[in-house]
Amino acid sequence: MTNDGPPLPTDEATATDYARENMQALVAELTARGCEVLLFNKEGRPVPQGGSLKFDIEAPDSYGDTLVVPGIPTDSLKSAKREDSWALRWGHKSYTWTAFVDERSALAQGLRTIHTNADLFVAELRKRGLPLNADGVGPDWDAASSTWITYDLPIGEEVVYASFPDQPIGPGLDQVLYVQGEEYTWEAAVMAVFTEAGVPVPDRAAPHQLTS
Repeated sequence: MTNDGPPLPTDEATATDYARENMQALVAELTARGCEVLLFNKEGRPVPQGGSLKFDIEAPDSYGDTLVVPGIPTDSLKSAKREDSWALRWGHKSYTWTAFVDERSALAQGLRTIHTNADLFVAELRKRGLPLNADGVGPDWDAASSTWITYDLPIGEEVVYASFPDQPIGPGLDQVLYVQGEEYTWEAAVMAVFTEAGVPVPDRAAPHQLTS
């Protein structure tokens, strides 16, 4: 990290005010870019070495960590390089303002695509007559990453697991999804869920896994 640059204000109250203003500006920019932000401690917590505040946030929802925001003017923070000691710090990684906003916004967009994929797939299963237990359908956040989320699909006493990507899926598309850990394209995935649930498939055809 480099240390040459705008010094943190010697007045703790001024530094605290700057850090909170920076957090408000960051939340506003993320929200404008389509990234929902949950801020759990709006006042922030002091950092031991002083001059910055820690904020516990999720950006987007369910993807959280601690963000360290320096107490310097917003323009100075926006111009900071990643290696600067006054850059944003998310967990154990430093970010420029732009890189942080871009990364979290892209993640939010990917999650919207994942949930859209899941909704389309569940709707297709229901249209084909699969007796899903509606109350139990949903994401398993313990089996989620930034690019894939696994959903529980309860059918009677069985639970089938389908993992959806952050890229569009659907009839005629090559993008795969996973059912019980096996890779399928759309139509084969629909058939695989019926088979795994022990429910007769609509066209009596067996699902075909992708071949390498």
